[in-house]
Amino acid sequence: MSARIRKAAASDATAVFELVRAHASFEREVALLSLDGLEAILSADSPPTHLLVAERNDVLVGYAAVTFDFSLWRGRPYGHLDCLFITAGMRGRGIGRQLFDGSMRLARAEGVDRLEWQTQAWNRDAIRFYLRTGALGVRKERFAISLG
Repeated sequence: MSARIRKAAASDATAVFELVRAHASFEREVALLSLDGLEAILSADSPPTHLLVAERNDVLVGYAAVTFDFSLWRGRPYGHLDCLFITAGMRGRGIGRQLFDGSMRLARAEGVDRLEWQTQAWNRDAIRFYLRTGALGVRKERFAISLG
């Protein structure tokens, strides 16, 4: 089963917003992004993140968000796959792989030679999926601190 992978448009804001909320809930978190904030991202000339969507039968069933950063140690920019999410009923049908491949194409088009990401340690299905892509797991602890 395949989906159409494309860049998200401003007209997709409401559907993408619902996917973002579902993704956060799946990861036992709460998305702080507002619909207005997402609309601003999707309408920006230079958005802070690049959003791809998976569309099947005119319904968005997944999304991926890719940002770009710089690695001082490597002396090069790299892509960061911030999010990759497929709705529960569409998992296991190859759509995640399509979004992942689309994210790699996007990163290559931006001129980077590496894509990095993380997933929850408890998400064994995601870990198996990423290992099947040929990715290597890098063990690190992730930290965050609130500055607000």
